[in-house]
Amino acid sequence: MTVVLTHRTLPDEMAYLLPTTAPDVWRAAVARAAQLLAPSWDEHPSNLNALSFILLTLSVEREQSPESIPLQAVAEELSAQGEEPQELSRRIKAAGTTAGVLGNGYGPDTLDTLWTDLSSWLEAPGEPMGDAPGHPPALWAAVGRLHEVISGLDAATIRQTPVPLPSPGALTISAGRYVQVVSTNAIRPIKCDTCASCEGGSLRVDGPAVTFVCTEGHTTADHRLEVWHVRNALAHAGVPIGAEVTVEGDLLVTSRAYGEQSDPRSLSRFTAALLA
Repeated sequence: MTVVLTHRTLPDEMAYLLPTTAPDVWRAAVARAAQLLAPSWDEHPSNLNALSFILLTLSVEREQSPESIPLQAVAEELSAQGEEPQELSRRIKAAGTTAGVLGNGYGPDTLDTLWTDLSSWLEAPGEPMGDAPGHPPALWAAVGRLHEVISGLDAATIRQTPVPLPSPGALTISAGRYVQVVSTNAIRPIKCDTCASCEGGSLRVDGPAVTFVCTEGHTTADHRLEVWHVRNALAHAGVPIGAEVTVEGDLLVTSRAYGEQSDPRSLSRFTAALLA
């Protein structure tokens, strides 16, 4: 059976940025960013993450709530940035720390990983970071895209645009047997770090984090798991996304090393033969 996966929607992207422990000011920044991007989202999906951090920064610096930041102020901020907005990165980190959004470590319920992914240089494929310049932070390209989108908006349109509501961001996915992580040459179950059990556990998705919870209640973070791969695993399993769902038998999740829309059953001849 061929499964056609839909592209990420704006509510989906919002849910990814909103763990249940997110501070109110961050929730407000994400909501305002989504409202500004909503009119052009279908044609120009832009970096909601970057705009949310920029709005958070303006909110802290101007001592205003994110929802009250004028469209013109956002446009001017984006217009003022050069091709390498390093000072903006510094300001975002400072504002995020002041607001309690950043500086909380890298646990499954923090937002620091989101900022690190957005602001860090990326390794060039196949090259250690010290041997190649790598790729600039995603924030830099996002600022250029956002400037193009935001500068084309008018305040009247935004006033008439409702604030989008996020998709369910906290999910519990119970597996009838095992949570299996699939790569081209291996299919391995997630095991509990504490008791080594792997049968009958569940995955818990909360914003950008996904963890495995065994039947004894122990929580394990496995580097092979990634939220978008888990969400798409439900689609491949024919299970609609909901706050609490159950997958009969094994839950097959493509390893994060592969494309997020990859069907675990057809990653390779090996998986196709074994999972047919």
